[in-house]
Amino acid sequence: MNCSDITEIAPLYISAELDSQGAAEFDAHLKSCPACMAELEAQARLDERFREALLTEKVDVSRVNRRIRELIAAESSGPIAAPLLPQPRRWMAASMGIAAAFLLLAAGYLLVPGHVARVYADAGRDHQLEVVEQQPRPWITDPEKIAALAEQQGISGPVPSELASSYHLERAKICRLDGRLFLHLVYSDGAREFSLFLRQRDGQRLTGAIRGFSNGRLLRASSAGSENISSFETSHLTAMVATDQPADAALHFARSASAVLQD
Repeated sequence: MNCSDITEIAPLYISAELDSQGAAEFDAHLKSCPACMAELEAQARLDERFREALLTEKVDVSRVNRRIRELIAAESSGPIAAPLLPQPRRWMAASMGIAAAFLLLAAGYLLVPGHVARVYADAGRDHQLEVVEQQPRPWITDPEKIAALAEQQGISGPVPSELASSYHLERAKICRLDGRLFLHLVYSDGAREFSLFLRQRDGQRLTGAIRGFSNGRLLRASSAGSENISSFETSHLTAMVATDQPADAALHFARSASAVLQD
């Protein structure tokens, strides 16, 4: 995948419409191409301002949905002359589709499969009941048993015992979110606890408002009741963070997790 490909399919990547292989190739290119990463980050900042402006206006949801999908389809599958243009103009040609995807995701208007909202809601509920309210659950605290539990779930690579030298692994268990099994890890910084849910990627994509990048991966944000949710994907894992702390704290934890979780 080259820079021209990145320009053309960026709207699909942002709106989580790429298949797993395409998303993995996109991620790999971003990690190896500072120019594309910088452009996408700049576009994210611009679209965040668009999002804030959009949320101040009443929106005709059905009309916006239809129009934005038409724009994204035109950018991704129509006749494209972008590769023939200088680099800045190629990014300009894709910016409308990228901005549209950001706006819809941020505003919550993009029509996505019901499992996405459900999995976030389930993660938030589990954190509230099992971590905040401390309802009794069969937790595992032994690091070796936690590693064995992760291996049983097909999660390759070691489970990090620390994240950014600030968050320490306390306990783990298996939970079910939207009918799928996840490894539920609880980390603490000494004062607050955060839930990290991991599952081997199975073709399902997560959506949500984009709040930045970490280790070449998109960081997405959502909320479920009083819980703030952050999520990202590696080439092999789906990862979600749930906490009753502010959204910035959830994102900081997600960045720390993304920095150490292997592809």
